[in-house]
Amino acid sequence: MIKKNWQFYLYGLFVFVGMLLFFTVINPLVVYDADDWLYIYAIRLPIPLLHSWNPTRIFPEVAMPSVSAFAAFVINPILNNYCRSLTLAHGLFGSILFTIYFVQFSYLFYKRKIASLNKSIAYGCLFILLHFISHIFMGSNNFFMIGAIDLTCFYYYTLSAILNATLVMHFMSYGSIDDWFKNSNLLHKIIIFICLYFAIFSNLFSSVVLATYVGTNLLLNLLKDIKNKSFVFKDFCINNWLKLVIIAWWFLTNILETTGGRADGMHKSILFNLPISLIVTLLSLIAKNVFITILDLVVFITCYKLYNKKLNETGKSFVFYIGFTVIYIVLLSASVNPNYAMRTEVSICSLFYLFMGMILCLNELIKANKKYNKLPLILAGTILLLFINPGTLLQHYNYSNISYDKCEAVMNDFIDQVKTAEQNGQTEIVLEIPRFEEDTNWPISDFVCNRVVESLYIHQIVDTNITCNEVNITDEKNEQFGISPESWYSQMSKSIKELLHM
Repeated sequence: MIKKNWQFYLYGLFVFVGMLLFFTVINPLVVYDADDWLYIYAIRLPIPLLHSWNPTRIFPEVAMPSVSAFAAFVINPILNNYCRSLTLAHGLFGSILFTIYFVQFSYLFYKRKIASLNKSIAYGCLFILLHFISHIFMGSNNFFMIGAIDLTCFYYYTLSAILNATLVMHFMSYGSIDDWFKNSNLLHKIIIFICLYFAIFSNLFSSVVLATYVGTNLLLNLLKDIKNKSFVFKDFCINNWLKLVIIAWWFLTNILETTGGRADGMHKSILFNLPISLIVTLLSLIAKNVFITILDLVVFITCYKLYNKKLNETGKSFVFYIGFTVIYIVLLSASVNPNYAMRTEVSICSLFYLFMGMILCLNELIKANKKYNKLPLILAGTILLLFINPGTLLQHYNYSNISYDKCEAVMNDFIDQVKTAEQNGQTEIVLEIPRFEEDTNWPISDFVCNRVVESLYIHQIVDTNITCNEVNITDEKNEQFGISPESWYSQMSKSIKELLHM
């Protein structure tokens, strides 16, 4: 069916070019902090590793170094610019995943006959827009749904969530997981099972998107059997075997992750953190662009009244999707850090379902009365927010929230230091780095030195494996690159205080 509709190909091309420009020119992905320098070269075995730092985070720890290797060995020989090569490679990979994600959304609407082809693409454009304006509060330094505080988190959280959400929409486009399994060929099954493997073994916060979809379908099937008085345990397991395997697999991943070094010390304050985490998670649903919140409320309330204050089956499903996702984020944030729930890299998991549900309700309203076509114009109010403290509209993909040119200058300085040591025949180097106010000098930490020289050696930027176990933290580097020692969090807090006193 899609082969006969050239509009989808044109739409997909438009989305891909747009995303590529965004990730490489408008708001480029860049290697900057200590974690970025580690994960661009430290590839892992694509299997769960008990007692390692991240036992089950296979997708980001395989994808990020693999894409970086492509940058170093394929693109860099052409461009002869290590930083730009990494940006282009990660931009290409991110653009491919996001193109599939956004096009899958429109294709879902069209394939399930929810809307016509043109309307499906229009809803897709609205869906894309919501991702970029989701957290606009003023004209500068806004977070957004596909943003991240660094390149590492872009892989660990954002791309992991996108992978899981894409699978959910793919299954929805067939009607259910069972319908997909019945109507797909062997090659299709192999590809999807590989994607399932990486989606579940990606990140606990991100994989909840898939888990809530599967879990909700299991629960609704169970309730249906009980209501019809036809529940037989053996038959239920046979009829839902694939969903049971996936949900069991996901629960096992949660257990395996507790064996890791990152999980050490967690869960100790979960009871104390639980109420805080609950408040923060609920706030994450409404603490966003005020005009999106207004649109959500207007659409949901109007649609609810349209159906005589009753939820249809799709509505019930989305209540469970959002509800289960919120509950899990509350519990996981409470065991880690309640602040996680407010991060857009985490809130994307619940907002994905919220925005999809809102657009589905909007479609029902438009079917009932074409006057509701104008409801998305509420989002035009966002323009007013752009006049509040105007500047760089969206937060950069680095923890210091500095320009790409400054990040590139820092990287090139590190390369120059290592190359100079190599030319001088040195076997050890003391790396000079900027000063920051955070503990361990984060984001360019006092332990970054060995990561820098390892990545440069492995990617053949230098020929000698120079040892670096020490750094020289100096204010001169801050002056050289025009970098403030304050973190983005401190800068944002100051901006908010200044704004409140205007």
